[in-house]
Amino acid sequence: MPMSWHDAMVLSVLVCCVPLQYWISQHTSVTQDQRTAEVHKLVNQVHALTNKWLSTKAWREWLVGIQQQYMATDYSHWYILDDDDPSGECPAVEVWDYRNPEGSFGMSPRPRILRPLNVKWRVGQVVKHSIWGYRGVIIGWDHRAKAPEEWIRKMHQDNKHWRDQPNYALLVNTDDRQSPQITYVPQENIAPIINYEISHPELNLYFDSYDGAQYVPRPWLRAVYPMD
Repeated sequence: MPMSWHDAMVLSVLVCCVPLQYWISQHTSVTQDQRTAEVHKLVNQVHALTNKWLSTKAWREWLVGIQQQYMATDYSHWYILDDDDPSGECPAVEVWDYRNPEGSFGMSPRPRILRPLNVKWRVGQVVKHSIWGYRGVIIGWDHRAKAPEEWIRKMHQDNKHWRDQPNYALLVNTDDRQSPQITYVPQENIAPIINYEISHPELNLYFDSYDGAQYVPRPWLRAVYPMD
């Protein structure tokens, strides 16, 4: 039967103990019993270390912990900590989920742990619509359009390829459109701009500040888009 890493480590220490014990006897004045005790202590320490870090069980438990922390399947009862909320809870994710119970229009509260390579733009970036000319700030994205089929057919019409590319949820600048709006647009129709601040009554729900290049997401939004 092949030897495990754990057994190999312990065997290596035992092999080294003989020359180590000889070296100690030649260069120190400790007794034979003391030397034996120290070597035994060293073997126990290595054994404990290998059990903690080099055993299959230890790595399996670590991986399960990571999975439970970052890849939970039920996010319906999540509360994200927010330093500005004295109660320690922020209901913004719950409100978002209530608005879009199916997670449509780039507003699913499920954290985007993996960021697809074809998603060019990030949450917090200010963009301009290449067709309609309005400006907005990205508050969410899907790697491909996620919306009711009826809406996609109506809005995309002859541009069926739009559904297969990243789509973004935008808070639309009220200086461009007086009525506060949230739009959902395909990637090819927007491009980032800098040094432009957006006006929208819900802006502070999503962002803490503007740094001149983009908006800084609030803690709950950073938790949903940790790779942005």
